[in-house]
Amino acid sequence: MSASQTVVATRPGNFLLVRDGRPADYPAIREVVLAAYGQFASLIPQDVFEPYLEDLLDLEKHAHNGQWLVVEADGQILGSGAFYPDATVQGVGWPPGWASGRGLAVRPATRGRGVARALLAASERLAGDGGAPIFAFHTASFMTGAIALYEQFGYLRAPDFDYNMAAQYNPSAAPITSIAYVRRLNVTSRPRRIR
Repeated sequence: MSASQTVVATRPGNFLLVRDGRPADYPAIREVVLAAYGQFASLIPQDVFEPYLEDLLDLEKHAHNGQWLVVEADGQILGSGAFYPDATVQGVGWPPGWASGRGLAVRPATRGRGVARALLAASERLAGDGGAPIFAFHTASFMTGAIALYEQFGYLRAPDFDYNMAAQYNPSAAPITSIAYVRRLNVTSRPRRIR
């Protein structure tokens, strides 16, 4: 599956290019992830935050299990996120057949331009094209801005799929809830596999 190159006009005069991320983009993706997630370093214990950030920055692992999407404008990458056609590879309890996202990040200076919306729309399109009935992802309980944004976009809470993200990185740490969101996709039929 490919995001191809989709130009999105999020508002008049604001054109964003959504495309597949490539290894040559990894330095810029790392920069975006560090800028977007760095603001949370003081909100959770360092023995959870550091391995969490390290996991987000393992771009090769995420590319191996899915694919990177980037949003750019004027040749600069403004946001990125990993798309997983098979949500189960994340190992966080998503059902077989669902697609998911991971590590959505937007440069703080470019928030409000529709970058997150463009990444999510591209992910939903890829999920639907692959026949997934649900696109799902988690955000952390301390990411209040992201929570408000996802709810504004109409994503539904799926509390049965919440989990303790802190336990993944430090089993003795106090619990931190990873909050599940889903969107049912309008998939009329699954694509036929060609053999």
